[in-house]
Amino acid sequence: MPELLFAPTATIIAASGLGEAGLVQWAREMACDGLLDDPATPLAALARAAAEGPGADALPEFAGRFCYRSFRKGRPADAYVGHILESGHGSVLEHASVSFAIAGVSRALTHELIRHRAGTAISQESQRYVDAAEVRFVVPPLLVAEIERLREAGATAEADALTESFRADCRGARDRYLAWQEAFRAQAGLLEGGDATRARKRINEAARALLPNATETRLVWTMNLRAARHVVALRGSREADLEIRRLACLMARRLKAQAPLVFADVEVGPDDDGLESVRVRYAKV
Repeated sequence: MPELLFAPTATIIAASGLGEAGLVQWAREMACDGLLDDPATPLAALARAAAEGPGADALPEFAGRFCYRSFRKGRPADAYVGHILESGHGSVLEHASVSFAIAGVSRALTHELIRHRAGTAISQESQRYVDAAEVRFVVPPLLVAEIERLREAGATAEADALTESFRADCRGARDRYLAWQEAFRAQAGLLEGGDATRARKRINEAARALLPNATETRLVWTMNLRAARHVVALRGSREADLEIRRLACLMARRLKAQAPLVFADVEVGPDDDGLESVRVRYAKV
């Protein structure tokens, strides 16, 4: 019985930010380390932010202040980063990045996701090396919504029947994959002269033609914060594909927790279709 997936996961596994030690060293080299001793200066506030956490918000703020040498006085961090967003000074956001480990998404989704190249790096699970014998399948959000509606209405039997109908189609695709793996085995062995590793790759790459777009895939996806804002705004919008929209909403929540000032204008909530979407006040930063 193949496993069905009803929601993705997106975990921030790495993030860059302003480093306290590096900031202090830079201040000494620039002969402005005296500003660190005055808690009222923006530079001292940046040092505190770097010491307290990853400094994902602090690095763009530092880059912005660096452009104008505004370390002695100026707006507090929230107002300063807010002005960066309002004025569209997006280049300073490119200095900080986050890396997501994403699972529970379909191949159909990643065909759209990998179109985002500027400011990103992508490493995706290989269907040639990873055998799909235990493959999982992603349930489309439209179907998830209908199953949930039926359950809420007390129509549990109908919801279960709909779920099992989708599972049966997925099972058929997996079984055909396994059958063609076996059918290709002898030919691949001859083609690769008995090299088991190469033969296995040939078998998998041929048999994967039978796998549907709902097949789960996994990837590590790194973005700078400017690219991340663009992705969640575009892919989380009302008109986006529902599966990628669902992922964008999850990522937006993670990003708001990681860099609350840079993503302060990003909101996630129900749209007029009853599903969540992302709304961004400053879309072009």
